[in-house]
Amino acid sequence: MTLPQSSRTNKKPLAAFTLVELLVVIAIIGILVALLLPAVQSAREAARRMQCSNNLKQLGLALHNYHDTHKQLPLGSVYDGTGGFHCRHHSHKGSVLVQILPYIEQQSFYDALDMDDDVMYSIVGGKPAHEHSIGTYVCPSNDSQVYFDKNGYSANVCGGSDLNEKRAVGHYSPSLGNQYFSVCGAGGNLFGTGTAGHGDSMEAGKISGPFSHMAWSARFADIRDGLSNTIAMGEIRPKCSWHAKDGWMHIDSMWFATTGVINNDNCPDDPGWVAGVCNNKTDWGSAQAFKSSHPGGCQFVFCDGSVHFITEGIDYRNYQRLGDRRDGEPVEAL
Repeated sequence: MTLPQSSRTNKKPLAAFTLVELLVVIAIIGILVALLLPAVQSAREAARRMQCSNNLKQLGLALHNYHDTHKQLPLGSVYDGTGGFHCRHHSHKGSVLVQILPYIEQQSFYDALDMDDDVMYSIVGGKPAHEHSIGTYVCPSNDSQVYFDKNGYSANVCGGSDLNEKRAVGHYSPSLGNQYFSVCGAGGNLFGTGTAGHGDSMEAGKISGPFSHMAWSARFADIRDGLSNTIAMGEIRPKCSWHAKDGWMHIDSMWFATTGVINNDNCPDDPGWVAGVCNNKTDWGSAQAFKSSHPGGCQFVFCDGSVHFITEGIDYRNYQRLGDRRDGEPVEAL
């Protein structure tokens, strides 16, 4: 069959990209991605920071509910005294974060802990309690490594029985306040409300913040500067401190104060300060300072339950006042 002449007209060849046009399109796409990526990352960080803030709000509410029940904040540590000063982790009953478990909807986990033994080694869900990560204690902005193979100070001092254990870490710690750790010749804090030391005291007069590292904690009545003017808990980065790798259940992971500046350079990849400077990496005051992975600052829950983002540029003395429960000096608005 022969087609009509009109049906056999030549068609125009299809248009195609030239190499130059293709490169231009790729360049435009690259520019758009470069422009949009920071916005996407910023939006993701904002969402993570909001989740972190919500976690701190839950912790603030838990502290208030605990105080309503026990008429004081959770003790810094609860142990039977065996094993010596540095080895109390062999018999302790858990950190502040263990004590508030029933108040963050973790009653079943708390009930599974053996309070007649070291709670970290209680078997919960077929594995040791210290391997369990609690969502409320994890900030999504923080270091992705939720577990650490423990090989730290406490293990080495106490015989190495718990070396290389997998410990689930937390990203929040109660505050010892403006507590001058006994380093750099410190004889006390700025306001004379705490002695030099590591917060290891059960005497209220020797602890400037609402929590101690030992069996003492404040009542709300002891926070004379006002609940809204005193930091209760803040964010920490376990890989950037000495003891937080012990895990959220261990009392030594709750050894933080407002002594050092926010987000001080103590992480493994940070350049740090030169040897001999009080803020160098080996200094207690800076190593055990509050830190976050949020750009520019760190989040804290105050004793009234409110959550605040405090920038790295805050006046250092004002930050110290916020950590102290009874310095009697006015604080500047955040």
